[in-house]
Amino acid sequence: MKCLTIQPKRFNQHFPDSGFTLQHHLASLGAFALPALLALSRRMPADSVEYNAGTLVPGQDPAATPRNGLSIEETIERIEHCQSWLVLKHVEREPIYKALLDACLDELYPHAAQSLSGLHDRAAFIFITSPDSVTPFHFDPEYNFLLQIRGEKTMHQFDKYDRGILPEAAIEEKYVYASSHRNQPFQEAFQAKAHTFTLKPGDGLFVPINAPHWVQNGKEVSVSFSITFHSEQSDRIARLYKLNGLLRRKLGITPTPVGQQPRKDALKHGGIMALRQLKSLWV
Repeated sequence: MKCLTIQPKRFNQHFPDSGFTLQHHLASLGAFALPALLALSRRMPADSVEYNAGTLVPGQDPAATPRNGLSIEETIERIEHCQSWLVLKHVEREPIYKALLDACLDELYPHAAQSLSGLHDRAAFIFITSPDSVTPFHFDPEYNFLLQIRGEKTMHQFDKYDRGILPEAAIEEKYVYASSHRNQPFQEAFQAKAHTFTLKPGDGLFVPINAPHWVQNGKEVSVSFSITFHSEQSDRIARLYKLNGLLRRKLGITPTPVGQQPRKDALKHGGIMALRQLKSLWV
């Protein structure tokens, strides 16, 4: 079974720095029907399921995110009416979803490998969302292809390099403190700079690393399959942001932004890798 329809010219034009759409052929699979997802949720470890009320705003304060008062099972069973958002994390632990993840990424990797190397850390997530729910403004530290399975959603995606929207210090914090919340402050003035994509079943969207975005669900229940991975380049970016974050927080230094001075980045990264090598010799 062919999972994706990829236009090489469009792929090469945008990947890995800006969003673009493609098509997939997974929408009719029974593995994404609500009864199957309900059964899956029962097998998932508690820390692999996250859910809350979906009546949020793009700039939602993480500390004020409301619960929906339901169990995981009740949330899925009542998803059409309970105004909720739910994600099943790392579903690649289940054979059927691992097979789908691998099949999709096996088709994507030859295209991605034209600009990236060392592709690794495949992971998959399933989002189940009530009508009209909002996923707040945030960014993610991996390459993400979001495949819309059921319903309709609109993603508002922003330039990953626009520091007026996502400050350097905010990115650093995410890499220094992996447990920090993904939500970011949002201003209505940002919206004029959004690249807006409306996804229907069979549509897919690439979301670049560190590209901030927020999502408005449509008038029906939405199910989305998110397939993610990393590369040698993304690992390098992560190390540099973590170092800059530590310099800013521990030493009070304002570091040169990642990517602004490639030579300085190279020196920093060389130092990081040398220290890692020295550390390994002492183990």
